[in-house]
Amino acid sequence: MRGLAYVLLLALWGLFLTSCWVAQPKPEDWLSVGFRSPEQTFRTFQTGLRAGLPDLEYRCLGADFKRRAAEEGFSQLGYREFRRELFLSQPWLKLAARAEIKEVVALSDDRVRLLAEVDTWLRDESFAVDLVREDYYELWVGEKRVADGNAIWEEMVSARDDELQVRVPLSAGLGPGDLGELRAGREWKIDGFPITPADP
Repeated sequence: MRGLAYVLLLALWGLFLTSCWVAQPKPEDWLSVGFRSPEQTFRTFQTGLRAGLPDLEYRCLGADFKRRAAEEGFSQLGYREFRRELFLSQPWLKLAARAEIKEVVALSDDRVRLLAEVDTWLRDESFAVDLVREDYYELWVGEKRVADGNAIWEEMVSARDDELQVRVPLSAGLGPGDLGELRAGREWKIDGFPITPADP
């Protein structure tokens, strides 16, 4: 699949291995892991690359991206195997972990294109990443997540009489008193890698 392959081929520009050393994430990188903005999601993906954590990289991918991948037989396990074999044969592909964000272009209210650049001793290379905003909810009982799903923010969250109201499905057999935590949020996830980043 071209999209999934491009996740790992961002740095495939014929660079020498010695120019592509990537440092391990710093403590502040781990503390900033999250998906609250396009920039944070991209940096989280870079942290996964630098730390060698395919599960974290996979979490950065959007639901529609994963759905398209699944249609071609690509799952989280498949991503891990593909990634492992590719890095064994060409370990310098982690160069994308060193990229700097140059610009974020809004394509719509819930979609942006992030333009990034890698500064190497041979030349500067740029690429683009499309990200989409996804609305979600989670219900937790103790340490167990008992329900989750995607949602439409405007239908899930509303204001009434100066109070914020959140409406999510409640699983059968559960009452409000059973829940230890309710999460509702908006996250940015990677949806693709356009071939021509200069043309949003």
